[in-house]
Amino acid sequence: GEHDGPILHIIRHYHPEKVILILTEEIGMMEEQYHHNETAIHLMDPNCEVVCKYTGIKNAHSYDNFSIPFLSICDQVCEKNPGKKILVDITSGTPQMETALCMIAISDSERYIPVQVASPERGASKSTHFNPETDLVEDWFETDIDNDGDENRCNIPNVTNFKRPIIQFQILSLIRNYDYAGAYQLYELNKDGFSEKTGKLLDHAKNRLNLEDAKAVKVARDLKMYDVLYPVKRDDILKLVDYFNSMQIKQMRGELNDFAMRLEVMTEFLGIYILEKCMKVKIDDITYKRSRNVICTNEEKCKGKMPGIDIYLDEQFSDRLSGHYDWGKPLNALSIIHFVKFMSQQEAYKKYASAANEMLKWVELSGQVRNPAAHTIIAINEDSIRAGYEGKDSAALCRAMRTVMIQVFEKEMKKAALDIYDQINTIIQD
Repeated sequence: GEHDGPILHIIRHYHPEKVILILTEEIGMMEEQYHHNETAIHLMDPNCEVVCKYTGIKNAHSYDNFSIPFLSICDQVCEKNPGKKILVDITSGTPQMETALCMIAISDSERYIPVQVASPERGASKSTHFNPETDLVEDWFETDIDNDGDENRCNIPNVTNFKRPIIQFQILSLIRNYDYAGAYQLYELNKDGFSEKTGKLLDHAKNRLNLEDAKAVKVARDLKMYDVLYPVKRDDILKLVDYFNSMQIKQMRGELNDFAMRLEVMTEFLGIYILEKCMKVKIDDITYKRSRNVICTNEEKCKGKMPGIDIYLDEQFSDRLSGHYDWGKPLNALSIIHFVKFMSQQEAYKKYASAANEMLKWVELSGQVRNPAAHTIIAINEDSIRAGYEGKDSAALCRAMRTVMIQVFEKEMKKAALDIYDQINTIIQD
C-alpha cells in the first residue's frame, strides 16, 4: 500500500546491525530464487547484514510446527550476539508466529525488545500485493510514501499485562505443590507485576516450611498477620504442629525419605509433651544427664514417679537378648511411648491409650525404614511404609497422626492449624 511493511519500518527507525529472517518453506523458496526481502532491506539500509533461516515449515498456522524451531533460532541468535539487544518483529507473519515470538520476548525482557508496527492511517492506493515473479522491488521502493515522511508507526508494547497472567499461573502451580522456594524466586524475578504482600507471604511460607521459625515469625509480624498465620498460641504446641505440617507436605510431595526421617523425632517430642503436660511426669524426674548432656533413663527415679514401671517394661522387652528392659541407656522415642502407654492404664489418663498404641506403631515403622535408608542408598517408598505399617500407605499414616494431634491438643489447637499451608495458599491466591 505504498508504505513500509513492518520489517522495513523497523529497519528504517531502529537501524539494526543485522536482520534474521525466519522463513517458511514457501517464502524460503521464493527468497532463494528472487532475494526480494534481502534486496528490499538493502535498499533501506545497505550496511544491514541479512541472515535467512530456512525452516522448511509448511503450515505457518500450527503452533506445534514452529514453536520449537523459533525458540532454537532465538537461542542461537542470543548465543552468537552476546550483550546485544534483539528486536523482535511481532507484526509480520501469522498470528501464531507473532504470539510465539511475543512469548519468547517476554521470557527475557533484558535481551528482547518486542516491536509492533501499526498500519498507516489512510487506505492503500495499491490494491495488488508485491509479486517477486513479475515486480521489481526497486520500483515499489521508489513509490514508498514513507521515504518522504517522518511518521514512526513502531511501538514497543507493554507486555507486562501479557506476562503477568503467565507468571501468576506459574506461581499458583508452584504453591499448589507447596514449592514456596521456587515460587518466591519467580516472584523476585518479576516483583514489579505483583504486590509486596504476595512476596512476603511466599517468603514466610518458604522460611516456615524450612523450620526457620525466627524468620517466618518476623515476616508474619511485618505483615501484621501473626494472629492469622499462627492460630496456635502456645509455643511448645506450635513447634510440634509446625513440625507435623512440614511432614504432611513431605508426604504429599512424595518425599518419603525426608518424611520418614522426621517420624521418630515427631513421635519422641509429641510423647514428651503428653508425658509432661498431660500426665505431669517431667523428664527431669525420671532421667539423669550423662557426659555431653546425654539424657538417660534412671530406674530408681522412674519407679519413684511411676510405681510398677520396671515390671511393665521388663514384660514389654522380654524378647530382647537380656530378657528385660535395659536401664541407663539414652532416652529415646520407644522408651517415651512405653512410659506414656504405662501411664495411660490409669483412669485419669485412659483417653491417651489409643494415642499411645498408635504412636508405638510409628516408632516401630521408623526403626524399620529409617535405619536402612540412613545407611544405604535405597529410597523409602510406599511399599516400605506399607511393610512396616500394617499394609497402610503414607497418606493413612498422616491421617492417623492428625487424629492423634487433634486428640492431644483438643483444647489448645483449632483443627485449621493443621492446614495452615492451604490457608496461606488461599491468601496468596487472593
